Formats: sequence, structure tokens, C-alpha cells
Amino acid sequence: MIASIMCGGMGSRMKHMCYTEKPLLLIRGVPMIEYVLNAVVGSRKFSAVFAVTSRYTPTTALYLKSHKYYLSGIVDATNTSGVDYSTDLGQLIELFKPSTLFVAPSDMPLLNIGTIKEILKYWKPAIPYFSVIIKKDFVERLGIKPSIIIRIRGLEYCYSGISIID
Repeated sequence: MIASIMCGGMGSRMKHMCYTEKPLLLIRGVPMIEYVLNAVVGSRKFSAVFAVTSRYTPTTALYLKSHKYYLSGIVDATNTSGVDYSTDLGQLIELFKPSTLFVAPSDMPLLNIGTIKEILKYWKPAIPYFSVIIKKDFVERLGIKPSIIIRIRGLEYCYSGISIID
């Protein structure tokens, strides 16, 4: 399974709040992408790890190419068009086919090794698309306004951005 960390979005919902690319936004003095890189690499569950940038995140691409994981060959980098998330995801699927992809956004500073291992426990290879959802009230308590709400059996959830695609 290949891990792909999506860090090429425009961050359009955050443009008015910060002057840096979203993956490089500091949380406790550390770029958000650093938390995701450490969780993905630290889980030791992936045959390869790719950070996926676009023309909208040139500073993130530079950051990644000078990162210890990149320099030591643990993480590689690739680029997509940055048209939108769906297009970029489609490009990744084509690029890495027939591999199974674990897709995670770069803006999840709460992602950790244990969470990745827990997610992988629930995934079964016979499932072509597996998506992680989070309770809407948890997301809102973090101060995040959900862009898409999913209703299942009367409860509301949000898409986390984490998927496994076989």
C-alpha cells in the first residue's frame, strides 16, 4: 500500500486568514504537514510514501524536498495539476495503479500513528473505496465548519479526507 499525502490544494477557504500555504501553517510552531508526515512514516505500514503538491504549493514542495524524510529516501514527492481534489486524486490513481492508495490530507495535525493503524484494521482488500468519516459535532468543536455533511441513520458526519482506494 502506498501512502499519499495531499498537499497541493489552493487553501481557498483559508486565504483570508493566513499568508502561507496551508500545509505550512504552524501549529505549536510546527508546520501541519510535519504531523502528518510523522504519523504516516512512523506507522511503518506503507511500502512507499508520496507527498503530493501542485502549482499552488511551490513553497511546500521546496520544504518537502529539503526535508529529512525526502533526503533519506523515506518520502518521495510528486505533483498533480491542482485543478481540484477530485482531479488530483484521479491523477494519483492513474499514476500509482494498480497499487492500493492510502490518501490523507496534509492539514490533519491530530493524525497519529495509532489512528492510522486503527483505520487500517477496518479496511478490507475486497473494498474498492474506503472513506473515513468523523462525527459532525466533533469537527465543529474543533472550530471547523464542515463543507460536506453526510447523514447516516439520523446522525451527521463529515468526510475526514482519509481514504483507501484499491
